[in-house]
Amino acid sequence: MPESPITILQRQRALLQTEYAYEKAEFQRLTEATGIEHKVARGMAWFPLTVGHSYHNSLDQLVVEISRPSPNPSRKGGEEAGAWSVGGNASLPLRGDLEGSETSLFEPGKPVCFFSEDASGEFYGTGGLLHYCKWVAQVSYVEADRMVIVLPSAAAYEELREQQRLGVQLYLDEQTYRLMFEALDAVIAAKSGRLAELREMFHSTLPTGKFTFAPVRFPWLNPSQQAAVNEVLWAKDVAVVHGPPGTGKTTTLVEAIYETLRRENQVLVCAQSNMAVDWIAEKLVDRGVSVLRIGNPTRVTDKMLSFTYERRFESHPLYTDLWAVRKAIRDVYASRGGSSESRHQKIARLKDRATDLEYTINQALFQDAKVIACTLAGSANRLLTGMKFGTLFIDEAAQALEAACWIAIRKAHRVILAGDHRQLPPTIKSPEAMHGGLDRTLMQYIVEQKPQVVSLLTVQYRMCETIMQFPNREFYGGLLQAAPEVKYRGILD
Repeated sequence: MPESPITILQRQRALLQTEYAYEKAEFQRLTEATGIEHKVARGMAWFPLTVGHSYHNSLDQLVVEISRPSPNPSRKGGEEAGAWSVGGNASLPLRGDLEGSETSLFEPGKPVCFFSEDASGEFYGTGGLLHYCKWVAQVSYVEADRMVIVLPSAAAYEELREQQRLGVQLYLDEQTYRLMFEALDAVIAAKSGRLAELREMFHSTLPTGKFTFAPVRFPWLNPSQQAAVNEVLWAKDVAVVHGPPGTGKTTTLVEAIYETLRRENQVLVCAQSNMAVDWIAEKLVDRGVSVLRIGNPTRVTDKMLSFTYERRFESHPLYTDLWAVRKAIRDVYASRGGSSESRHQKIARLKDRATDLEYTINQALFQDAKVIACTLAGSANRLLTGMKFGTLFIDEAAQALEAACWIAIRKAHRVILAGDHRQLPPTIKSPEAMHGGLDRTLMQYIVEQKPQVVSLLTVQYRMCETIMQFPNREFYGGLLQAAPEVKYRGILD
């Protein structure tokens, strides 16, 4: 007898708990056992760093700028050095001297914790005890040697200013785990409604629905791409675009989104990583679609910058008024004049005004956007609270944990998955969770349970026929074809 959908999801939750416990233990072990220089070399930490000025960003969050020394500058000793002489011997690498030191794991949205080294070490990073701040911050922006960090409070900024030997390192992303657990709990507990229907449909042989209108022609797409777009348009519940390497999955998905927007006012487009979201968002912008990018892109190109929520919020005509009201609130808090009651009344009036302005700006931004783009975890952003979408598109779905997909699916009526489950699975760190099947994705379940909703893109434009033969035979059942323009292409071409 096949397992019930609830049993499958309960097992996924238990495996996710195993993964969380393993990652938390590994983080603790690395934090305690790894020296500063190795954390820096692995891209996990910046040390030493300088605290710059603080300010409130467009979301009224308190942020601080920090910077670190450039790699391997010429030094003459003391605290001006990027590498200090230790005991008259070799220099201590703080960036650039160890293998992998140019790697940086800091990305917008990732949690971080600050630490300071006491003076028991003769030089920076040479054995002094580390003292960690008891609060967690978040990366807002990062470039080569500069980072903007969102702080939890003004007291946190004052604490940083008091430290002399200051560093910052990545912290365990417990927020994403919390969102995944909450999503799974909601799906498991659903008794009725669309969420319960999708749960039963995705994890059983329950049939899916389909519209029956005439197919739409797309002469600029190949036959398998045209078929995939039409299957997306016909799907009442779920469709899968299976795109092997070089078959034009992104092109097909963009066309499917564009055509869906002829029938729906707005759609939600997600992916597991910021980079994948930025990629599909850029292609949609090229197609002339109005995109509102929620969250923190890992690399905001000039093209995408104007489509981020923060930039569009700041560009709205009412933002100047909102900024002035927010500043007035902070000024009243800082002032000591007048009675306590009058100050409270003034603050209340100003806060009401700020709330009205924020609401007006947000309404304008979301009404203008045809596509809301964010990561799967980013779909839980407070800006999207209470919002529902007719269609959710998940790109690179084969690299996303099922629990992460449900975060976004809770907001949707139907789901379109795109990716290739024959390529890399999600990253799982716990061997026990891996062997238990945590890496088995929602896309895999649907492909196995409902092959009729899967559209395979069969023409690839990346490999000549000879190179294509092995993956085609081993992974795609010999169904792929090399496009004429690459079929006989040689290395000299």
